Amino acid sequence: MKSQIEPRFRVLVFVFSFLSLIMIGRICMLMLDDAAIQMKAETEEDYEYMTVEVSSERGNIYDRQGYLLAGNTVTYSIALNLQASNGHAQFIADNISDIFGLDHETVKKVADYPFVPGLNVEYTLTKDATKDQLTAFQERKANLPREYLNKNDRPENLDAVVAYPNIHRYYPNDDLAFNIIGFFPYKNPTSGAAYGIEQYYDDILAAQTISHRFSLDPNVPDRIPNLPNGASVVLTIDRKIQELCENSIKQTLANTEAKSVTVVVENPKTGEILAMATSPSIDLNEYWESGEVFTRDNKFNPAVMQPYEPGSVFKVLTMAIAIDSGVVKPSTIFNDTGVYTVMGTDIMNWNRGAWGPQSMVGCMQHSLNTCMAYITDLVGAEKFYEYLDKFRIGKPTNIELAGEDYYPVIKPGSSLWTQISLSTNSFGQGLMATPIQMISAISAIANNGVIMQPHIVREIRYNGQVEKITPSEISRPITAETARTVTDMLATSIEIEVLDDSFEYLLDQIRIAGKTGTGEIAIEGLGYVSTTANASFVGWGPADDPQFIAYVWVQEPKKGSIWGSEVSAPLFAEIVQEIYPYLRLPDDKTRQCLYTGVCPTEEPEDDYDDYGYGYYYW
Repeated sequence: MKSQIEPRFRVLVFVFSFLSLIMIGRICMLMLDDAAIQMKAETEEDYEYMTVEVSSERGNIYDRQGYLLAGNTVTYSIALNLQASNGHAQFIADNISDIFGLDHETVKKVADYPFVPGLNVEYTLTKDATKDQLTAFQERKANLPREYLNKNDRPENLDAVVAYPNIHRYYPNDDLAFNIIGFFPYKNPTSGAAYGIEQYYDDILAAQTISHRFSLDPNVPDRIPNLPNGASVVLTIDRKIQELCENSIKQTLANTEAKSVTVVVENPKTGEILAMATSPSIDLNEYWESGEVFTRDNKFNPAVMQPYEPGSVFKVLTMAIAIDSGVVKPSTIFNDTGVYTVMGTDIMNWNRGAWGPQSMVGCMQHSLNTCMAYITDLVGAEKFYEYLDKFRIGKPTNIELAGEDYYPVIKPGSSLWTQISLSTNSFGQGLMATPIQMISAISAIANNGVIMQPHIVREIRYNGQVEKITPSEISRPITAETARTVTDMLATSIEIEVLDDSFEYLLDQIRIAGKTGTGEIAIEGLGYVSTTANASFVGWGPADDPQFIAYVWVQEPKKGSIWGSEVSAPLFAEIVQEIYPYLRLPDDKTRQCLYTGVCPTEEPEDDYDDYGYGYYYW
């Protein structure tokens, strides 16, 4: 007899297979159905996902000794979960407003936002809460008395208050080297870094930021993505030298009521900038003040951003050109009558005086415009401007700072150039340069005729690798012999006529070569009729083996003297007297003892330790 089980089993298999096909088809329809997709999304929202911007740390900025100049700290965003805050508004406002420095009524209004079932919304009250504020809040929350009841007779709580950490750009030294560092606007990061190193190296300093979706369901595991930090930059500046310069220029600014005071200190042998100070200044942690402090006529960093007519400090280059081209020697005599006429125009000296027969040393000592006009006529226009190109006047230095400005030199062939231009250019009028361009050009005279690339970055560190910036030569405008000759001429001219008591004390320690400058300021359409001026000084030493060069610019002093010899030169002397012992550079008498064996009879008193600084050698 044939079994009935087998046909029944076949029927059962057929029925289940048919039902399975129907279910698969239905699932496919649901996956493609818009309503089903929308329902799925709404269901996922019920699990309370939140999208947050996650960032790594921006790279640090250090001085040459490793002191932190720009870094990062953590602040906290304090937000209210409006679904949880409703019904607790008064209590929340009473308990957090004072801790986080928030407006009580604003907090209360936000916390009382109408409850919407199924909707999870957060409102950020502040992004700048500190760790101490967060700790104070957490302690208050943990110690709340339980007898508090709200209007619904439920226990009051602060569960609606949530905190998220933020990476916050931080400048530990406030305004120190502000003009070099620049700033990253942590309150408005999308606007990007501004000025200085922060802007110039923004692409390598920058943190990486991604949008990450976090689940607020504690049963869903998640972790913060691991992002690499930005590169760190080590500067050539020394924090202590920068600080010494800034303290001095702030006092000069107060005494002269000038628009600004700027100082640049460089090692001419390497091109390293040891200090670049300017005042007025701002606290970088309050970077928004920059718009109120700095103007079109007073830039954030005048050393690189503000060309001006340098005046008589430019005569250093003019004399170097004349000596190098062979048209004069230090002993060449020029008979100064007080007037030198070019194309019917009289060139006169700064004091409208006449000095009679003068050697080239005397021309520099008395800063004679007439003598400069005379020697540039001997050099000739073509050769003079060829030399200016070699000195890189009118060209950017390409130093690693954002916003470097330059003003091209007007040359023969331009409709704006005349033969008178050659004469006025010889003493620093009719052309413009920034302090960094001037110190770079004049550094050739302090460095045996060689201009080293000026740089303010020493190292770049990233991912365990270190890229060192190697000093490099960019121009050799004059011979080493010319450089030594002009240095000796300028040292002699200062020794003949000591500028003031501060210089007399300085010259007793080291032989300095230098030149003052007082540049008249032209008013558009009227010429040089302004009563204000730019007072400058450039100097380097020791004269026989220069280890530093410093450039000082006092912009339009209003109180006291306007002359470079009375305003800028004393500031130079004050700064050098401070930094010389810090650098542990021996004075001339000590060097003579070391190199020749001719030593002082008395042991000099060592007062270096009074500074309390960590000395280093070049």
